[in-house]
Amino acid sequence: MLQPSDLPTGWKGAPFKANPNQVADQASLVKCVGARNTDSDKVAEMHSADFALRDARISSSASTYRSPSDIDADLVMMHSPKLSSCFDQLMKKTLATTLPAGIKIASSSIKITPGSAGGPANVVATGTGSIEVSVNGQQVPFFVSVAYITGPLIEAEVDTFNAGSPVPASVVNPLVATVATRASKGA
Repeated sequence: MLQPSDLPTGWKGAPFKANPNQVADQASLVKCVGARNTDSDKVAEMHSADFALRDARISSSASTYRSPSDIDADLVMMHSPKLSSCFDQLMKKTLATTLPAGIKIASSSIKITPGSAGGPANVVATGTGSIEVSVNGQQVPFFVSVAYITGPLIEAEVDTFNAGSPVPASVVNPLVATVATRASKGA
């Protein structure tokens, strides 16, 4: 997972806030894709701080599993052609229930792509997306990204979120590489 010293100067960490619907959301996503839900096989799960710089957010998480077959099952899901549309549906549903009154989702899209996107070999998929919300007649764009990473009995991810523009690749790529290195060592 990311440590405060991994981030460039100016990023501040705040305690991780759990999504109270995480288990249900994961079950919904897995069902939509038609994959096996490996959540019950998790041995442990950890989250970094939620790091922020102005409107930008970066976080990471890591889970350990009982068996390599759990990692394999999740890799199958990462390669499913249904994953992007299922993830987009989940994102819309989650936002619809969490946005303050008066804010509506104008549009959203996310694309999950298998492979490392030129990063470390244990980055097994990457995703980028955008959400446009309508606030008092104004359209406000938000951008998300995710990198899915594996290691020995480990799955990790690095997530970003920012208003107005994506978190720059010059910030994200070294952080993904750091988490990928740690995951490959089982650390």
